[in-house]
Amino acid sequence: MVSADNLNFDCLELIFAYLAGNDLVAVSLVSRSFLSAVTPRLYRTLTFGLRQAKRYPSIISPFAAINAHHQLATHVRHIDIRAVPTVKFSPQPKFVADCMRAIGLSQNLGSFTCTLEVVTSFLPSLKDKPSLESLRCIANFTTDQTSQAVKIQGLRSLTLDSGSWNVVDALPDWSTALTPSLTSLTLTNMPTLSVEIMESTLPNLPSLDCLHILGCPKIDQSSMLRLLVHTPQLQSLAFTSYESARQLPTTVTPLVNLRHLAIETQSVTTPGSSSPAFWVMMINMTRTWSCPLKSIAFKLPDKIVLADVVVNNLVSSHRATLTHLALRNLSLSREGAFEVFRECTELETIKLSLPNKDIHTFAQALSHAKRVHTITDMGDVHGPSSQRAPIQKTEIRALMAHQDSVEKIIADGRTWTV
Repeated sequence: MVSADNLNFDCLELIFAYLAGNDLVAVSLVSRSFLSAVTPRLYRTLTFGLRQAKRYPSIISPFAAINAHHQLATHVRHIDIRAVPTVKFSPQPKFVADCMRAIGLSQNLGSFTCTLEVVTSFLPSLKDKPSLESLRCIANFTTDQTSQAVKIQGLRSLTLDSGSWNVVDALPDWSTALTPSLTSLTLTNMPTLSVEIMESTLPNLPSLDCLHILGCPKIDQSSMLRLLVHTPQLQSLAFTSYESARQLPTTVTPLVNLRHLAIETQSVTTPGSSSPAFWVMMINMTRTWSCPLKSIAFKLPDKIVLADVVVNNLVSSHRATLTHLALRNLSLSREGAFEVFRECTELETIKLSLPNKDIHTFAQALSHAKRVHTITDMGDVHGPSSQRAPIQKTEIRALMAHQDSVEKIIADGRTWTV
């Protein structure tokens, strides 16, 4: 007689691939065969966030579990640390020690993320990891810590946030060591990052297809466009534009492979002002390059309605290929919403500030979007300048009723599903 316990591990692993989080834990308690089959997936990703940090040490961290059972370390592929427990405002020593030891045991580690200053304690443990391909961290390193970081090689994706001048100075040498492998580079919030450093770094990365430089004041839109001469194979480009008197280059290296474009603009805007003219120029430039974009993201510090001229250019240039549209602190006019949903026939996800009042008109425009399955509201109802009340269940129902393809709406910190 065939039962769940009789299924071989391959079948069980295929079944458990549809589970995540607490469901995996619950399945592991069913029987020994279930525990054996679910263990590789259960320990594949180790995460630690604010919720776990608040409950520590009443709960056992996944890193302590790895240290107690070394054989589990072979299953670890991803580690993501977003919070650490503290004692008198300092990282809890035992937790940090557990993390260091668990990272050292995880020889098959493929990606590591730590968005905290405590990452400096983990740098020695990240060396000599042959499978490590992705690193994301706060890079406020000293000279010695930077020397340790540069020894981490073989990376395909590198994301550095708030890098110190030591890290900035080391970028050319680090990029030389990563020449054979690195395809994605993201640098954010680095005031000392200069054009000269990037001129020495980018030529060392011939395989680079993803370049994101955000919040680095010395790399404005003019500098960014000039640097593209070193990265003609880019598929994803993101950068910050500033109010600057610097003239844009007359000729820009065409990015014929570009598929994803994101621009964060730090210009100061006032309510009712038009969208930055630079956005229109960039959209026209991508049309000249004949690169069909799949995703476009725009962000402003202040909330405005996206100008119809930008919407017209965006739709006319990329309506046949655009699948993802993200508008941070931006909403669409009535005409703009109808144009985007009617013309962009491949659109699947959209992020924007939902209208404050007439959400039913937005729902009518949404009825033309036959492929949109996820809508994310980027408005902050808790912000000091917010004038919008939380979206009601009746409004969510209206959005879903006008378009059957919509499966998920994320708004006000909640996720609504059909």
